[in-house]
Amino acid sequence: MLKLSTRDGKRLADRLNESPSFASAALLEEPAPCPAVEIDDATAAYVVEMREPFELLRQAEAQLAGLMVLATASGQAIAGHPMLDLAAEAIREAEDGIRAPNVPVRARHHHLHVRQAMRAIQSAISAARRCLIRGDEAAIDAALGPLRAAHQHLLWATGALPGFEIVALSQACCAQHATAPRPERQ
Repeated sequence: MLKLSTRDGKRLADRLNESPSFASAALLEEPAPCPAVEIDDATAAYVVEMREPFELLRQAEAQLAGLMVLATASGQAIAGHPMLDLAAEAIREAEDGIRAPNVPVRARHHHLHVRQAMRAIQSAISAARRCLIRGDEAAIDAALGPLRAAHQHLLWATGALPGFEIVALSQACCAQHATAPRPERQ
């Protein structure tokens, strides 16, 4: 089992909280506030049609994030890791679904963020393939910036329409345990 040292875990956590690099800043433009969206039949059909592509984006993001933890913790080159191919395949499947639907006016804001998340994950996968041949921090940051931007766009998409959720890892059970005081062992 692979364990992160406190130092490595904190370093990765710090990088996840930092502003994206200059190269990925264009992927992370602040959106206009989301007005409340009334769901009509066309928007409801869009929501149903976009659930699978959205889940595939989340899956690819999670797989790539796991690889980033592996690269950070182990210092190993992961450019050829099979999970990278799985993430790329999930993005290809999602892309077909994202390009296919008729996007009603009320879903355009959501669709914009889904497309931007897809492009950012594609960029992160490309950077991982190019840069994670070596395990240094610059290589990790090259993939981490677009991955962080993708996550933000997925979060914004969840606020644009109902029916799309993302687990906020900062609110997960494990995150709560990490900050809780530990009982003294005798």
